[in-house]
Amino acid sequence: MNQLNEKLKINKIKFYSKLNRQDNGSILLRSAIYLLAAATTLASYMIWHYYSYGHWAMDAAMQDFVKGARTSWLTTVFRAITATGETIPVIIAAAVVVLSLVIYRKRSEGIIVAACMLGVWRLNEFLKQLLHRPRIDASQHLVDISGYNHNNSFSLPSGHSMNFMALVLLTLYFIWIYSNNKKLKVGATLVLLPYGLLVGISRVYLNVHYFSDVVTGWSVGIACASIAIIVHRIICLRKNGSSI
Repeated sequence: MNQLNEKLKINKIKFYSKLNRQDNGSILLRSAIYLLAAATTLASYMIWHYYSYGHWAMDAAMQDFVKGARTSWLTTVFRAITATGETIPVIIAAAVVVLSLVIYRKRSEGIIVAACMLGVWRLNEFLKQLLHRPRIDASQHLVDISGYNHNNSFSLPSGHSMNFMALVLLTLYFIWIYSNNKKLKVGATLVLLPYGLLVGISRVYLNVHYFSDVVTGWSVGIACASIAIIVHRIICLRKNGSSI
């Protein structure tokens, strides 16, 4: 009788644990959908505004602000930060994330990250070609971008902001759902999210992008990461009904 009661107790715990995981999975899915809707709405509005009115008033205001805030040491810092958002460093960072997931036997998750980052890169090139927004005059740049290809000679949206934000969100998402280390989760969030914002801000500070380019880049990057998260959530929920 004691063994039967113990078994029933274990089964009950498993049942409620599974139910809780299903609830968590559904919450994550809904949250990702809401985030996608918000980011897509903002990006669409930014693009529509550019088509309708050209430059934003906030672009000139931000340029005036950073011009007054520039110092030699701050310029050096932002040049270093913006360098980490270049194509090669982002590819290396994405490869580290993918390999880490594969090593921990999360192959499908690694594929999702790789596919998302490739999609983000291609989408950025497509949007730049579509929108054809000229960059700020090269004489005002505080960093050399002469090595960029034809597509990247356009300004909207910012590739650094878009690529880096997408990678940051995906990295944090997988850390939060798979790691049991609370300090790692909080620490990674406190470091990566502000740094992702700084990469975008560095483009404005260095006068190679308008602030609206950066905001649009952040928005599209968030939207792309949200799509990847939604795909992962659907796969998980269909596979085993759990949040993981």
